[in-house]
This record gives sequence, structure tokens and C-alpha cells, in this order.
Amino acid sequence: MKRYMEHMIRSAEIRVDQFISLQVKDVRDVFYGGMKRPLLEVKPTIYVMADAASVYLNEKSRYYKNETLLKAMEAALTFIKRCQREDGSFDYPSCNFKSAPDTSFCFKRLIATYRLFLKYTGEEELVTLKTGYRSVLIKALNALLIGGFHTPNHRWGITAALMQGANLVKEENPELSLALTKRAQQYLLEGIDGNEEGEYAERSTGNYNAVVNNAMMAMYEESGDDSYLLYVERNLKMMLYYIDPDDTIFTQNSTRQDQGKADYPDKYLYQYLYMAAKTGLEVFDHAAHKIIRDNTERGDMAPECLHIIMLHDFMMEYEFKGYGFLETYHKHFEEAGVIRGKTPEYGYSILKGRSSFLFLKFKETLIYLKIGESYCDIRNFIPHTIEEKDGVCVLTSVAKGWYYLPFSEKQDTSDWWKMDHSKREILNSSEIKMTVTLKELSDGMEINVKAEGLDQVPLRVEICIPAGSILENEHFHIRGAKGEEMVLRDGFLTLHHENQKLLLGPGYGTHEFGGHYSGEEINESGFTIYFNDYTPYDRTFSIRSV
Repeated sequence: MKRYMEHMIRSAEIRVDQFISLQVKDVRDVFYGGMKRPLLEVKPTIYVMADAASVYLNEKSRYYKNETLLKAMEAALTFIKRCQREDGSFDYPSCNFKSAPDTSFCFKRLIATYRLFLKYTGEEELVTLKTGYRSVLIKALNALLIGGFHTPNHRWGITAALMQGANLVKEENPELSLALTKRAQQYLLEGIDGNEEGEYAERSTGNYNAVVNNAMMAMYEESGDDSYLLYVERNLKMMLYYIDPDDTIFTQNSTRQDQGKADYPDKYLYQYLYMAAKTGLEVFDHAAHKIIRDNTERGDMAPECLHIIMLHDFMMEYEFKGYGFLETYHKHFEEAGVIRGKTPEYGYSILKGRSSFLFLKFKETLIYLKIGESYCDIRNFIPHTIEEKDGVCVLTSVAKGWYYLPFSEKQDTSDWWKMDHSKREILNSSEIKMTVTLKELSDGMEINVKAEGLDQVPLRVEICIPAGSILENEHFHIRGAKGEEMVLRDGFLTLHHENQKLLLGPGYGTHEFGGHYSGEEINESGFTIYFNDYTPYDRTFSIRSV
């Protein structure tokens, strides 16, 4: 890790440069000591102060014991104190006020910064900062003790902070320490939502997995209980199967705001590094090395974790033994309803319970599939089951055409919206059974779509491709514009995008129906290729690299 420490330090210095340039210097301004923002928000200042402390205390930094930075940190402490509410809480001013979860996230950075001050200075150094930080931390304990939460990950952020706080005041205030410990135990009685496959409840590969892992690591450090690290170990193993061929994270299965975002796994660097040292697992070592080496070679800012590494000598001294993510894999996460696969040519994701049920990634080129049904209240095929057998993956669903029947008895009201429609009998007049069979090929995927039951229903396979892709065959050459579409009536298409060349087909187009006017999901960011036919429907096509 030593060879990358300069990159970590230089990136932290850049963040501190930005902080100093944006810091409000006017003592009459409500933002004095902080950074001017659209909303009065303290969290960004608290977070960057961890970077500031790291470079101020690091002998290899140009900010080492820099007087200007010291004054900036003291002014920032003034801003932090001003933003802390009387009950010890901090706000997330776009939506959460007197927020225990956001207080816990701030507490995480505050206590790490405070511990940096303790580790790297003598008793008489940085007294103002040490005293000020400790008072902010102790005041925050009240908010953590009495506050509540909104989402699953919040519980563990709060629990970790409660355990850190209990140890912080253990000697000077054993009664408060005990109360904090008991509150943490209340949260823990709910049971940690990490399953055997490594998944947490929010399935947030792009963000909250890392947040929960961080909390588990803190809980381990405060308690010495190794069981917390087992959740981190399982999740980080799982995450290796969620890395796409272009080394970004697959996030389409997330239930949170990271869904659909393709970020590099940089935020997991310190977690893989920490667990490589703790477990000795080669896959963690290789992943940590790949994350930081690739980050350096891309010229990106280093992950914001210098403060964590500086607090752990074993992380700073760690020597990498390998490099790389998993080259190939095929993994069925049954509880999550996800199959993840990767070959030397491409990667794929198959999702149960989602209208976008198949994602194919050829390097940076992402293609996904949906099937439009427009049948009664159904708008898209959504797999109800996912099963692997005989070397293929089979997805199925059954949709029913239904109609209300008149009430058998007179109702108390003629107002439609006040009627109890659950008392009506339902007429199921027809059904459609959909079966989609997916066969992994070395260079792509073969797809069979079969629909049985009601006839003459217009179905459409929707192949969603990146806008700007070039589509051509022997008859035409076009550029696929954002939000536009075409029906391929016959034959094959060659797709060019980001140095990728793919072959799609054979197509078919016996109708031009693009979907019902109500409730359709429209591919507004990309271009859509339709393969259309009526039921009964039994068609096979493929998407392959050339």
C-alpha cells in the first residue's frame, strides 16, 4: 500500500485546497467556517475535515502542520458547533431534521478525526481542536440515544455510533456509557439484515452496502466481536460478482437511489484492504489492489479514506500480493432473485421481479431487455420465477385477463370511489403463460420467448441500446437517437458502440404496436429495437459480439 500513499495524500490535499478556497471567512455570515452551499448543511464540512486533519498530521503532505490549515480547521469547528442542535443532533436539511441517522454519519467522521488528533499529537498539541471535537461528540450522544431512524442501514450507523460513544465516555461517565450500550443492544435485538448470500436488505451495491459494512467494522472494533466481520466478509465476496466487465458496479437490483448508476467500486477500497489484512483472503487482496491501482491509472481522485488508513498501521503497511477481480463467474443469488454471469467476452444479469429482466454488458456497452404485454392491467412481462436447468435459465410468469362483475347486492353508495370493490366477483376470461429461456453463449446470449394461452395478443420484445449507437445491415445505416425506436421485420442488425460490434437477430415484426397509452415504461434515454409478433408466440434470437 505504501506505493499508493502519495496518491492518497495528494487527493486529500486537493479536497482540502477546495475546502480552503470555498470556506467562508466572514464572521458575520451564517456559513462562517463552513462551505457556502444552497442549504445550510454541515455534513460536507465535517467530512472534509477528516481529510484536513489527515494531511495536517501527515509528514509527507505539503499541509503538514500548516498554520493556515490549522486556522481553517478551528473556524470549521466553530461552524460545526453552530450547526449542532441543542439536543446534539445534526440536520440533513433537504429532508431530515434533528436526525439521529445523519448525526451518526457525522459522528463517524468526527470521531475518526478526533482519534487522528489523539494518535498523531502530544498531549499539549491541538488542544482547542481536541477539546472542541470531544464536546461535539459527547453532545451528539443524546441525539443518538433518543433518536429514531427511517431505513434499514440507519440502524447500524446509529448502533456503531452508540458503541463508539459508549467507549468514549466509559471512564468519565459510566452511567451514560451503560445507557448507550443498552440502546445499541435494542437495535441489535432486531437482528442484522445480512443474509448468507452476503446481501443486505436494501440491496444497494452502489452505496449502502458500503455504509453497512463500515458500521459492522466499527462495531467489531468497539466490541472485539468477530461475528460483525462475517457480515462484511460475506458482502465483499458477493460484491465481486457484481463487478461488470468494464469494472463498474451493477446496481440495477438496488432498492435505493444508486439504482442504474455505474460507478467504480472505489468506495470499497478500504474495506477490501482491511479485510485482506484481517482474513488473508487472496480475492480481497487482489480486489483492493485493482481498485487503487486502476484509480491511480485513470487519474481519478483517490477514495476518501486516508483518515481510516492512517488510523490503522496494518493498513498502511499492507503489501499487496496480487491484482484483479474475478475473471469469469456464474452465480445464482436465490434469495435476491439475481443471476450474475461473466465470460471473457461479456457479462450479464438476470433479475426476477423486474420488467427489465436481462442486462448484457459488453465492456462499456449496456443492453437490456423487456417484453411488452399490454394485457388487461399488465404492461410488461415480469418474471415470477427464475430457475436454472439443463444449462439454461428459465423465467416464467402467468398473467390473467380479468373483469369486474356487478355487485350481487345493492351498495350503500353510488360513488364509485367509495364502493368496496373487493366485494365484487372477478371474471378471469383468459390467461397468458410466458416462458423466457436464456442460454449463455461464449460471446453473447441466446433468447427464446414463448407465450401460450390467449391468441392474437400483440407482444413485443424491447431491446434497449445506448443512444448514438450505429445500426446497419445490407440495406441501411442509421444512428439510434435518444428516445427513438424501430421494428426489425426480418434479418440481422449489426450494432456499433464504444468499439464494440454486436450482432442482433433474427428480427421479426408482424405488427407495429408500441404499447398501451397508459402506464408504459418508455426508454427515453436510449434507442429501442422491437421484435414484434402475436400470440401464440415462440421466437428465438441472439445478441452476440462479433
